[in-house]
Amino acid sequence: MDERITSAAFELLRNGGPGAVNIDAVANQAGVARTTIYRRYSTREELLATILDQMVEETFEPPDESIEGQLQWSLERVRLLLEEGLGRGGTAAVLADSDPEFTEALQRRLQSALSVMRGEIAGAVESGRLRRDVDPDALVGAVFGAYLAEVLQYGAPRPGWEDRTVALLLSGITPT
Repeated sequence: MDERITSAAFELLRNGGPGAVNIDAVANQAGVARTTIYRRYSTREELLATILDQMVEETFEPPDESIEGQLQWSLERVRLLLEEGLGRGGTAAVLADSDPEFTEALQRRLQSALSVMRGEIAGAVESGRLRRDVDPDALVGAVFGAYLAEVLQYGAPRPGWEDRTVALLLSGITPT
């Protein structure tokens, strides 16, 4: 039952943003009574917190492999988060900051999850695998920006965008 409820909440978030996620809409989408939801989640905010936790549940710790492999993995995680987690509705709401509490809650969770990725980048800089002037925050931003740029320009990531992005990033971050 919990999965039906959270699946319904995710679907509403992806399509309509956090404003579309309310107890009545989730009950209707899940085909359950409101009381069934209230037995599990006392408020809409608690339900949203649960789906946000699920969205960033899998850590952003890249697999222990080459820089190229870690970048590929990172691009895939961003795509999954923005397509299958937030969806266009949630992403638009965050970009427009139409629900500041939701935006802040997501940002808190992302900062925590992304701290591992930033640490991996910083370690690669310290070990000389990446150039000394690579800023971990800027590189994480470039990974997120690459996906958003594809969606904004073409409606969806084009075939091969990950490979092209990785090649471009590698040319600017690896020592010569």
